Amino acid sequence: MQTYEGGRVALERLIEHSKSIPADANEATVRFQLIDQFVTEVLGWQKGDVQVEKYDRGDFTDYECGSPTSLIIEAKRSSTYFHVPAGFSQRVCRIKTLCEASPDVGAAIHQAIDYCQNRSVQYGAISNGTQLAVFIGTRLDGVSSMDGKALVFLSLEEMLSRFVELWNALSPAGMAEDNLGRALKTPVLPPPPLKLSGRLLGYPGHKNRNPIAIELQLLGGLFIEDLADDPSLSEEFLKEAYCRSGALSQYAVVSKELLKTRYTTFFEQQTGVSPLPATDKKGTSRQLTTDIIAAGLSRRPILLVGDVGVGKTTFVKNLIKVEAKEEMQNAIVLYIDFGSKPAVAEELRSYTVGEIIKQLREDYGIDLEDKQFVRGVHNQRIQAFGKGIYSELKELDPSAFKVKEIDYIAGLVADKEEHLRLSLEHASKGQKRQIVVFLDNVDQRLPHFQEEVFLIAHSIASNWPITAFVALRPETFSLSRAKGTLAAYQPRVFTIEPPRVDQVILKRLQFALHLLQDSGRLPGTSSGFSLQSERLELYLKMLIDAFTNRKEIIELIDNLCSGNVRRALEYIQVFVGSAHVDSAKILEAMERAGRYTLPIHEFLRAIIHKDGEYYDPAATPIIPNLYDIVADDAREHFACLLTLAYIEHAGQVGGAYGFVERQKIYEFLREQGFHQHQITSTVNRLLEAELVLTPVGLKGAQEERLRITTAGAYMLKKMCVSFAYVDAMIVDTPIIDAAVRANINDEKTIEGRQARVVNFIAYLDESWSKLKPTATILDWNALSSTAKANAEEVRRRIGA
Repeated sequence: MQTYEGGRVALERLIEHSKSIPADANEATVRFQLIDQFVTEVLGWQKGDVQVEKYDRGDFTDYECGSPTSLIIEAKRSSTYFHVPAGFSQRVCRIKTLCEASPDVGAAIHQAIDYCQNRSVQYGAISNGTQLAVFIGTRLDGVSSMDGKALVFLSLEEMLSRFVELWNALSPAGMAEDNLGRALKTPVLPPPPLKLSGRLLGYPGHKNRNPIAIELQLLGGLFIEDLADDPSLSEEFLKEAYCRSGALSQYAVVSKELLKTRYTTFFEQQTGVSPLPATDKKGTSRQLTTDIIAAGLSRRPILLVGDVGVGKTTFVKNLIKVEAKEEMQNAIVLYIDFGSKPAVAEELRSYTVGEIIKQLREDYGIDLEDKQFVRGVHNQRIQAFGKGIYSELKELDPSAFKVKEIDYIAGLVADKEEHLRLSLEHASKGQKRQIVVFLDNVDQRLPHFQEEVFLIAHSIASNWPITAFVALRPETFSLSRAKGTLAAYQPRVFTIEPPRVDQVILKRLQFALHLLQDSGRLPGTSSGFSLQSERLELYLKMLIDAFTNRKEIIELIDNLCSGNVRRALEYIQVFVGSAHVDSAKILEAMERAGRYTLPIHEFLRAIIHKDGEYYDPAATPIIPNLYDIVADDAREHFACLLTLAYIEHAGQVGGAYGFVERQKIYEFLREQGFHQHQITSTVNRLLEAELVLTPVGLKGAQEERLRITTAGAYMLKKMCVSFAYVDAMIVDTPIIDAAVRANINDEKTIEGRQARVVNFIAYLDESWSKLKPTATILDWNALSSTAKANAEEVRRRIGA
């Protein structure tokens, strides 16, 4: 990928080269000699993202940049020269000014604008190799494109003097930020009306908890974190509550084939490495436990590759304390957590060395500064020193010799890394023990940080008597494998896939209940924790019942977390003690009847609203508002749903592991009449919420592929029409119809909210009718019927 500095140097070379091009060079020469290099070397567009002579509807475009196309460049012969009025010095001018000064330029701009509008591409440009004019080719603001403005560069030298502006406007990174749109000072689309949230005083507000909810919130944190991390419970927790990874979800609303392909053939094709599963039907793979010894002999690290939140840390702890306990019993096992320290990658090596030294001292009684131990480690060197140039001091001045010897030994110890390496060799040979180090939680850091940890692991595995394990994300492994640090290495790779989320939650709840029944309290709770153990026991039993018998709640969590166990546990943590849940009512029912059937809308409302009085997309980014819009266009309410439906459908029939080319997605949305700004916003929102994902490690144009996640499929098929979801999203959704908007207000009662949901669904039905008939990929009528039935069920329950 070209950098700003590299682009500037390339432009300087192009200026020199342009001097040899004839003044009357034809279009083919201009393109080959100048524009090709300008697009790829100066602006930095990857060749895989640039199409030339692309045919569509009877016309060929010269250059289409981006995937999907974001810029069309029309090339002209060098004699098609930009003429401007005398004294003209504006960097941005009216397109008509250029056309009036040069009819040939006007004709070229007309041609480029026609191409943009026929292909729904926002930006167009014309160039004769040394001059450039860029403009908005497709507009939806009621203004003719020819009445707009152009960003103009009258020579290559001017481009160099204004290179920051050129780069910010036309490089891939600059276009992704839409700097060109701001430079031309033209709104992409008229904005939508104000949301209801904009009219609410103090939005999003804060929902106050009652005393019982506050204490239950403590239980939530305890259940999520402390039970798994309490050293006194570690082995017991792993034996009773650990869930094996790799078991396919029973509740996913996508095909099992999509779930199976994350680390199999697709992964192998992108990385050139055949990973082995870390678990099999019997538990931890015997190949992995065997490699604990073999890796030390082969001097290469073992990579544990898994997505964020799949439970790599718990897997490692289970491996050490349970599954490979026999192999680890006579080993020195070191565990280094990179979750929060060090702060910067430059401190990684010293931090790693310091942690190993600390754990050797505290856990194994090996003090690297102990006098006798140091002399044992460096015995041969000390003996050699005694025979060296100071050897005569032994008899002449024993005290002086001793000082010299101590200074020499201090120098050996001062080289911490070498002293540690030799100490490990000494301890390993002397105690006949293998040394195993686990470098964990690396995947919570930035990619360059992860790569640096791998280099450290490779270094110590190669040069120290250590078997090194490193936990990495598949994205980091694949990208680095393709063009980064790992490209030069052949590591051993084991994949850790997510366990069944419902089993993880259920086992944790059962473990907490077991501890509570045995001791009358939960470990980690302070004396000030006043919620009676009997009531706490009842609450845990209610949750256990929900995650045993309430399929719809299990299905909701299982799909929304998309294999991220950490996120699933956070959902439980949010629910337990939520101010949106009537905890007193639940406990009263449990005490009276011994059971409380947890309704899905109660659970869903808690995780959607979190601590706010109203839904706030900033507080709940993984549950986005699918009905939100960025333009004054009612059809856009369905852009997210249409995109999800198209990706799922095309992914099922495409034979590419569920992935669909982004260009095809954009073309589909353009056919529905959506503008580029709407399309880009929609896809980015789905990516940000992890409702769709990109492949791991693909390069060039292949990076432009998307696949629906289980969360995306669930949002499309179930969540988008649930009463709790629709009710929450109304606050965050602009209403285009002024008459409907006037009747969409803040409602505190369930009766008022139910009526508001009914009105909102009717508004969506009307908005759907404005879409083109080709939008049949989404069956909104069926979804609308379900939404209405859900709203009617609420009306029936409240007796309205």
